[in-house]
Amino acid sequence: MFAAVLFILICESGFAAEKKRVGIGGLVGEWSGTSLCQVKPSPCHDEEVVFRLSHPEKDKIRLQADKIVDGKAVTTGVDDWFYDSASQVLIWEIPRGTWKLTVDGDEINGTLITRDNVVFRKVHLHRSK
Repeated sequence: MFAAVLFILICESGFAAEKKRVGIGGLVGEWSGTSLCQVKPSPCHDEEVVFRLSHPEKDKIRLQADKIVDGKAVTTGVDDWFYDSASQVLIWEIPRGTWKLTVDGDEINGTLITRDNVVFRKVHLHRSK
C-alpha cells in the first residue's frame, strides 16, 4: 500500500513539473515583466519590459521589445525570432550573443548569453493580453 501511494505521489509531481505546451500561434499577444542585468557594474540597467508577439509563421514570430521609461513604452527592438515548438524556446541571435526564452503556458523565462558565455540578462514575463 505504501509503495502504491509513493508511486502515485512521484507520478503526480512529475506531471506538475511538465511545461504547458504552447504552439506558435498561442504566443501572439502582449507579455510583460522584468529584464534584469546579471553583470554588475556595467552600463546595463534593470528594466520593466513589454514584449509584443505577432505575425506567427511556421517557425518564426515577430517580437517587439519595449522598455518602460517614465510610464511609457520605448521600443528597443523589433525582429523575427525563431521558435522551436518541440523545446518551447524562442531564439534570437544578435552580435552581442543569443537570447533564449523558454515558454511555459502563460510565462516566459530566459536569458541573453554573450558570445563569451556570460549570462548578461535574465527575463521573466507573464501574459498580460
